[in-house]
Amino acid sequence: MKIHVVGGGPAGLYFAILMKKKWPQHRIVVFERNRPSDTFGFGVVFSDQTLGTFESYDRESYRAIIGHFAYWDDIEINFRGTQHRIGGNGFCGCSRADLLKILGRRARSLGVEIKYQTEVAIPGPALRDADLVVGADGVNSRIREILADQLHPTIDLRPNHFTWMGSTRQFDAFTFFFRETE
Repeated sequence: MKIHVVGGGPAGLYFAILMKKKWPQHRIVVFERNRPSDTFGFGVVFSDQTLGTFESYDRESYRAIIGHFAYWDDIEINFRGTQHRIGGNGFCGCSRADLLKILGRRARSLGVEIKYQTEVAIPGPALRDADLVVGADGVNSRIREILADQLHPTIDLRPNHFTWMGSTRQFDAFTFFFRETE
């Protein structure tokens, strides 16, 4: 079976890893329009529960992830001049670029072909020549948009706001700072 994955982000790469582990005879190609060193987004954080899932499905990816991530057992919340610390939570985090390198290496080690700087035409030969096409091209998916009449997607946008900030400061807990502003 020929499987083409459109999108070489964490979801596309991890799908390719799990599929290749389960069915090594399949030919899997991941098409990513950006370079391997390009990334969008800042960091990635996983809970202990998610780490356990990684470990149960692909121990090699799990080992590489925990070897490159920072780990925190506590959550610290800073709000209105108070500090609250809650232990026993378990989170790890690293840059999205590091995660993509880890997953890309693992996928290639299993025989997955990754074609960087390759834009996939929709419809086009990359889609027609596959037995299965996986759209893993992100929240602003071109595949979902172009094939909306066939796929009938629904999108439920929520009013929540989230900001991720980076710092060179070392933290001994997964730390949140809340500030009220105008």
